[in-house]
Amino acid sequence: MGVVCRYTGMTLPRKDIDYYELLLVSRKAPVEVIRASYRTLMQKLKHHPDLGGDVATAALINEAYAVLCHAERRAEYDAYLVAVQLAGNGVDFESTRSGTERSAIEKIDPHRACMFCGTEHEHGKSIAEATACSACRSPLFLAGNHKLELKGQRAVARIDKRQDIIFYTHWPQATGFIGRTEDISLNGMRFETRVDMQRGQYIKIVSQFADAIALVKNCRQMRRDPGVANVVGVSFVTLRIGQSRGGFVSEKI
Repeated sequence: MGVVCRYTGMTLPRKDIDYYELLLVSRKAPVEVIRASYRTLMQKLKHHPDLGGDVATAALINEAYAVLCHAERRAEYDAYLVAVQLAGNGVDFESTRSGTERSAIEKIDPHRACMFCGTEHEHGKSIAEATACSACRSPLFLAGNHKLELKGQRAVARIDKRQDIIFYTHWPQATGFIGRTEDISLNGMRFETRVDMQRGQYIKIVSQFADAIALVKNCRQMRRDPGVANVVGVSFVTLRIGQSRGGFVSEKI
């Protein structure tokens, strides 16, 4: 029987079970490869109970397949694997879902480590504007340092307030989620998405306006529009203005 992960909220297997290892695929495997490996295990390798396989093993294989072939469940499972790995490295992912939910990433000093993935750096307080995390490529330049710069104000004034963005909810994540902005400023943005998020969660945003690490301030459900699940408001923590123009849709981390 699984347990509920305190970081992602999803029901998870025992820590000694890795869905990717169970299906004999890599963590970057596309759905087609996962599906083919599943069929091989169940049919050619005869793990299916009707072919003489063990019922418990078949159940685990089915469980792994159900998660890894479902985009949102796979993303949550990947987040869980990262949380387990970081916990082993001394990063505390303890959180509560009553009241204001707070991520353990908040405990990270931005002058010492990336606020999105937690990777340490040696830039200290002298972080150049274009500096990016060596692991996830998120910007490290603090957003507050942009607020008095005229170029940032000009950049906001000339952009379309309605544009597509890609955002990432955890590290590593091969493919980002799609959102569409309602409003953008130097302080943050508001965007529509079908993805549920929690207040206090850190995300990475890639857009024509800028790349950013942002803190989720609120996530409001849109009951009147079935095509848009949520409107999310975020404040920028780090910001790199004017990056990824023309190619942001294909960017992956």
